[in-house]
Amino acid sequence: MLISLTGFSRSDVYPTGGKPTGMGNAFVSQYNEFSVFHNQAGLAEFDKTSVSIFYENRYLIPQMSMRAIMLTLPTSGGNFAFQFNSFGPSEWAESNIGIAYSRFLTKKLSAGVQLNYFGSKLPEVNNTAMSASFEVGAIYHITEKTFWGIHLANPVSPAINTTMYRSEIPWRFTLGGHTRFTDDFILSYEIEKIETHQPFLKMGVEWQATQGVFLRGGVNTSPVKFFAGFGYHTQFMKLDAAFSYHNYLGYVPSISLIFSFF
Repeated sequence: MLISLTGFSRSDVYPTGGKPTGMGNAFVSQYNEFSVFHNQAGLAEFDKTSVSIFYENRYLIPQMSMRAIMLTLPTSGGNFAFQFNSFGPSEWAESNIGIAYSRFLTKKLSAGVQLNYFGSKLPEVNNTAMSASFEVGAIYHITEKTFWGIHLANPVSPAINTTMYRSEIPWRFTLGGHTRFTDDFILSYEIEKIETHQPFLKMGVEWQATQGVFLRGGVNTSPVKFFAGFGYHTQFMKLDAAFSYHNYLGYVPSISLIFSFF
């Protein structure tokens, strides 16, 4: 006797960036181009137009690759960012297009919002199911060296409906901060809760070994994952590479490039 069970779901995989990955993705309170995926309030500090690309290969399986491209555009009334990312092969790829806006509300408080448009390729009907949602976040300067951030994504758990099933995109809530103990050393820490998972802790460190060269490390709980990475930054380009390690599933290498123009 055979019993057939069918499960339908959308992954909670999303882009992170080379620097955030190297720090265990404990990034909710930091200012960086890839804050567009962690906390849009972190986009408020930029005064240069930039183009960023990101690639990640989950557990060294080609069909589980993540690609992302992003444009940041500063203006006198706040900063904008446009991003596109895709996960998986073209036959069943999950994609996301987003537009973000961020600015400083006071000297110590920045806030940001992002509108997202999700797509899931359905190979069985050769069609793409779509849905929309938003994210909001804020960063506050507690002291000169300590920052705190808060971020909420998909608060209404938007659904992707097809003729066969209904799949909800889980909400994600993050709270944490980072402290710059010296000019060369940062400790980052946060708690994240995803609707379908138990809360877990993320911690990361960054050490500037010399001018333009950075070494990073991090750890997550539930499940335990370890992270490491490095960065090489110049005035016009940032190269960040990292990998994470899961005890059972293996390695996840990633790399990102950021080009700043003017």
